[in-house]
Amino acid sequence: MSRAAAFLHRLDPRVRLLALLAASLWTARAPGVPALAGACALAALLALAAPLERRRLRRAALALNGFLLVAAVTLPFSVAGAPLWQLGGWSASAEGVQRAAVVVLTGNTLMLLFAALVAPVEPATLAHALLHLKVPDKLVRLLMFALRYVGVLHETRLRLARAMRARGHRPRLDRHTLRSAGYLVAALVGHSVERARRIEMAMRCRGWQGKFPVLHHFRAGWRDAAFAAGFAAALALLEWGAP
Repeated sequence: MSRAAAFLHRLDPRVRLLALLAASLWTARAPGVPALAGACALAALLALAAPLERRRLRRAALALNGFLLVAAVTLPFSVAGAPLWQLGGWSASAEGVQRAAVVVLTGNTLMLLFAALVAPVEPATLAHALLHLKVPDKLVRLLMFALRYVGVLHETRLRLARAMRARGHRPRLDRHTLRSAGYLVAALVGHSVERARRIEMAMRCRGWQGKFPVLHHFRAGWRDAAFAAGFAAALALLEWGAP
């Protein structure tokens, strides 16, 4: 692990979450394309320095930008403003191009920051950090169970899909395929309800009282203060330095 990765790895999870929240609020102000481009470059550097699997980061970036491509293509032709060029009977505006750039840069900045700061944190550690930040306990519980069991539900879906294929099911655009998809969703809901009931019974047998006991208390140090100051200074410089 490199020094930069080790530095990020030892950061207090509360500082990571607050930095991501500050960046989200900063990008919501739409500071402009140059400032957002600088923030996206900073987020990319943090993501490259973080202890992440490059393959997963590439997959996330491709998935996000494939979705944002729709906005990047349609916004120049749907936002009124000074025309830049004509494409058939459609006119692309400068304001639309700027809006598309803001959307793409904002999405990539937040995705890269999330991957660099929050994704490497263990779910239990993340839940404890949220509790320390006074996030409602019920929301933390929902997040914990979602992170824990979304993979289990995915495996259940794959198992049911393999069983359908073993029985000769071939997806097509017809009524039979739609009916089979409905049966698959119903089976997933049934499995989820049954699993939730068994999990609740097991937790009650182990003394569950509706709250997560917080045993480890975080302590912010000089490393966290230096990162927070540097992150805030970088956002301020991008804000003031952009034309």
